[in-house]
Amino acid sequence: MVANMFRSNNRFLCEAFTVFVACLCWLQIAQYAEPVKIPALPLPSYVGKACRANDPNLNECVVRTGAPVIKRITQGDPKYRIPKLEPLTISKMRIEQGTKQVGMTMECQECQLYGLSEVNFTAARVDLKKRHVEWDFWMDKLMFLGKYKVSGRVLILPITGSGDANITLSNVTFSFLYDYDLDLKENGKNYARITNSTLPYKIGGMYINLENLFNGDKLLGENMNRFLNENWRDIIKEVGPAVADALTEVFRATMGAMADLVPFEYLFPSD
Repeated sequence: MVANMFRSNNRFLCEAFTVFVACLCWLQIAQYAEPVKIPALPLPSYVGKACRANDPNLNECVVRTGAPVIKRITQGDPKYRIPKLEPLTISKMRIEQGTKQVGMTMECQECQLYGLSEVNFTAARVDLKKRHVEWDFWMDKLMFLGKYKVSGRVLILPITGSGDANITLSNVTFSFLYDYDLDLKENGKNYARITNSTLPYKIGGMYINLENLFNGDKLLGENMNRFLNENWRDIIKEVGPAVADALTEVFRATMGAMADLVPFEYLFPSD
């Protein structure tokens, strides 16, 4: 029994000594390791002069400054970790429609989204005290091009097919609403971090064309596309959320990349 207790205590002392040595090694390495450099980039030159936090016309300034930047941003900017957004590749978009008239599932693989470069920035509401921002946008057209697969039914007819798809939305209005917090980093500067966001939207119309429906039967394919376009309001109930998700990811990724690199006081200087 004494021997067992001795072996147990000995094992505990060995483990404790190992942890102690590991901690010493870690502290030794940390002592000579270079500190992580936190980036503090200025606003991109194409943004122009930042809007001041105490500007009584802050909302107007944000729109005036931001509107011309959209076309440039969609080209991408590696320095600010912003990918090319025109066109924007969406790896998979899934539409599941279930109504009395239409019950189908469609997937669009590697969809190319066109139209972001033509977005119009129409209004802004910025509340720096509540850390809440709302941006309003409008675009004439938003086009998805890609490869689709569809199966299901429309009325009494089955619908099947795969091939090229064109889904074009028109008269699209949406708002990007988000809240943010400020994180104080080791360099003494604050960086914005989006905490939550929503993207309400309205779509005025939709055009859809699916090639090679019913194994290439031209008559059935044309009739089906005509029916889908006549009933676009039912279809858009499923297309809309997928579009909103895609746009939300674009805004969060773009703003997140910028916010990680540009201190908040550079975005809205107070003096």
